[in-house]
Amino acid sequence: MIPGLQSFPGDVVHSSSYKSGKSYSGMNVLVIGSGNPGMEFAYDLAAYGANTSVIIRSPPMGTIYFLWLHGNFLL
Repeated sequence: MIPGLQSFPGDVVHSSSYKSGKSYSGMNVLVIGSGNPGMEFAYDLAAYGANTSVIIRSPPMGTIYFLWLHGNFLL
């Protein structure tokens, strides 16, 4: 459970209930997760004019590999 979620005044929609980004046009929307559904929903939301942000748990592996390859990887 996410602390404060019960008191959040906006919509909270699970991917299994998502239909379209049409009703979110002009709104600020946060997509949690960068898996296929998250990226598809983020694209759909942005296409309908939502101000879309995506939050992910860790950087994509391509980013980690790029940093390692170029010597900028810090542990």
